[in-house]
Amino acid sequence: MSAVDKAAQMAALPVRGDEDPFVVATGGFYRRWFNLVDDIGPMLETVKVLKSTEDEDWVPTWSEVAARYEVEAEAALARGDRAAARSGFLHAKTYYSIARFPSPYWSGSTICPPTMSAIKTKSYEDYLRCFERAAALGEHPPEVVRVSRDGMHATGHLRIPKHASATNKVPAVLVMCGGDMYKEDREKYADGAMAEGIASLVVDAPGTGQTSFPHAPESVVAWQAALDLLQSRPEIDGSRLGAFGVSRGGLWVIRLAAHDARIKALISCAPGGAGYWGTDEERAEARRAAEERARTNWFGPRGTRPPVKPMTEAAQREEFLRWSLKDQGMLDRLTMPMYLVNGKIDHLTPIGNIYLLLESGPATGRVARIYANDGHIAARNEREWGPAAWRWLSQQLAG
Repeated sequence: MSAVDKAAQMAALPVRGDEDPFVVATGGFYRRWFNLVDDIGPMLETVKVLKSTEDEDWVPTWSEVAARYEVEAEAALARGDRAAARSGFLHAKTYYSIARFPSPYWSGSTICPPTMSAIKTKSYEDYLRCFERAAALGEHPPEVVRVSRDGMHATGHLRIPKHASATNKVPAVLVMCGGDMYKEDREKYADGAMAEGIASLVVDAPGTGQTSFPHAPESVVAWQAALDLLQSRPEIDGSRLGAFGVSRGGLWVIRLAAHDARIKALISCAPGGAGYWGTDEERAEARRAAEERARTNWFGPRGTRPPVKPMTEAAQREEFLRWSLKDQGMLDRLTMPMYLVNGKIDHLTPIGNIYLLLESGPATGRVARIYANDGHIAARNEREWGPAAWRWLSQQLAG
């Protein structure tokens, strides 16, 4: 499909901030994958026949869509059309990404969440395989690297522009993944960096994908280890490092920047953790929505759904304080230039975090864009803010 057709498809979607997997909407569940496909038609059609989120229904339904793209990719490869084959494998990977959602998590060298089914394990393996096939067909395949600290590790994909060398060093950006989108889903962001002559390192976030770092505030050391790796490369100018993150990755970006002065500029889409506590109404709605998601969406084997435990405000506050830079006295450490973006209809990360970041720090250097017609991560408008953000970062890291 053409870009015009894709834009028209997106414009026709309803706008709603929720996690309903039975509705394709701007700001909704499928926002994660919108910008990874050329046509959201298969997504719309598949949702119509979706029976449940339980593995026995969910995984085969989405894997079937992925398999169709695999067949097309193999056919394109057989006729010598590498570009079409690469696109096909990337689309297959994306639908396998939906199939494996949100699991699995990685522990050591074993894919072993306690409730993960064999079919979801296979969908993850298929996901990795299709990404590897696509990467091999790319002009500049990523180098697989390992980030280590304190006995823990994470796997990353490093891409360095061809013109870079020890005598022609380039800036680099650390691309941070979210809570349920892994490094294989972030190739387009690496492409954005490469288009600006910036090296990129995409690493699975703590608690996801191929990493043994847990999802916890102290796992900021995983990202610091990634910065160490970038600075160790002779082709990279270690004094010109940036960070980019979307959703939970947006939270990690500002957390890392508060802990490590090596970050000279950052892009944060849907930044959380700044310290915006919100209104009574916002907090109550967040608790209600979390309970509703737990009650209606179970992405696991049939019959294994755990009982719903309502969140109390005390528990909500306790978790908030674990991450709040403001309450930890770290907000003033954020002095580097920032590009902040989100949709106004965000049910997961209140845009009050952006306003808080704009209210602190130096008098200049912060750019913000909030889209009134968009939701969490502003996926509908990424075709505008994405290229603009990468151009901005290139200017900040120009040296």
